[in-house]
Amino acid sequence: MADRVPPGPHSTAFGSPVVHPAAETDTEPDPEPDPNSNEHPWLPAQETYIVQVPKDQIYRVPPPENAVLVERYRNQVKTGSERSSVLTCLGWLCASLLTFVVLCLFIFVIFIATVRPGKPRFTVDQVHVKNPTTARPEYDFMMSVHNPSGSMSYSYEKDGTAVLSNHDVNIAHGKTPALNQNSKNTSKFKIVIKGLKMVVPKQIAKALKGSKDDVVLKLELAIRVSAKAWGLDINGNHITVSCDVTTKGLVKEPGIKRQSCKTQF
Repeated sequence: MADRVPPGPHSTAFGSPVVHPAAETDTEPDPEPDPNSNEHPWLPAQETYIVQVPKDQIYRVPPPENAVLVERYRNQVKTGSERSSVLTCLGWLCASLLTFVVLCLFIFVIFIATVRPGKPRFTVDQVHVKNPTTARPEYDFMMSVHNPSGSMSYSYEKDGTAVLSNHDVNIAHGKTPALNQNSKNTSKFKIVIKGLKMVVPKQIAKALKGSKDDVVLKLELAIRVSAKAWGLDINGNHITVSCDVTTKGLVKEPGIKRQSCKTQF
């Protein structure tokens, strides 16, 4: 029988070795290095400073392209301001002009409503011929003119022209007299027209000898007329009057068969 080996100090009763756990150490983890600590004793000690910078402090110089953008913005603002000023002036000018036009229109409407200006209406009342057998007979026209205006008076200047014709052939010339006429008034006046030294048309020649056949005459007047309303004198203007007259002969109490006068004022 083999000899029995006595158990070793690290053996169990059954001969198996006993494994002892590693002894726990009391070591702690290394602390973090202090940035302020001087790990190198041969270097000078380092210090920490806190610098406070104002908010409006310029940290850096802006790039050159920023100056171009700023200048462009300033130009736009200046242009916009000038444009706004011009538009404001134009607005005031248009408003003033519109007010002036409305005021003038209002005054014109009041003027028309109260004055009610109207064109004078002329009428041939009678035609008489003097000295029908002479070379230059005299044609006398008795006429009337009506002023239909509400409160406008007319003043007809003298020495207006009067032309008498037969079928577009002038046979006599004369002048118109001066006449003042109030509103809503009918006035009568006489125009003396001297015959021209000429061979008169056959129709006129027969009538001057006493024929009672129809005689077609045309009397044309050009008169300068000035008006007055609201105590104000209105600049004069020319009027033309054209009268178509048909008579029964020219002598021995000729009668007017028909007549029509048109006035351009």
